[in-house]
Amino acid sequence: MTSTVAPSRSSPSAGLTGRKVLAIFAAFFGTIASADAFLVTSAFRTWSGLEEPSPYRASQRYNAELERARAQSARGWVLDGVVARDGGTGAAVTVSLRGADAAPLVGRTVRARLERPTDKRADVAVTVVESAPGLYAAQVPAVPAGQWELVVEVLDGDGVALRRKHRIILD
Repeated sequence: MTSTVAPSRSSPSAGLTGRKVLAIFAAFFGTIASADAFLVTSAFRTWSGLEEPSPYRASQRYNAELERARAQSARGWVLDGVVARDGGTGAAVTVSLRGADAAPLVGRTVRARLERPTDKRADVAVTVVESAPGLYAAQVPAVPAGQWELVVEVLDGDGVALRRKHRIILD
């Protein structure tokens, strides 16, 4: 007695079908497109890429900036700026200002800013007051850790008499 076995047919839902391949393909590229959209949106929200509203006008002011730098150097003033943590998340800003003869410069109007090199929206204006002859100080309540630029400007009747930038790192 011989027996013959008929080949078994698998059900139509088993195995890899065209619809399953299409669904896998759509899910894969949908995930990639979603990740790309998220990253591009995050990049545009964090930095516009615009440093100067009008680079042409900035180039026109270049010679005036050079002349101002020469005038600052001719004064011979010495400005030292220090930023240190004051225990918590705040920081203490101290500016020392001396003339060419090393005498402290008193009664000057001093402005200071903490600027983020990567994001101008995080800049912090600092109110600086004279605490001793030639010594100007300020407290900043909350400053995140990272790289900052301390920009100090000494004002006179004609505008900015002296401007200095110091790159600092706060822990």
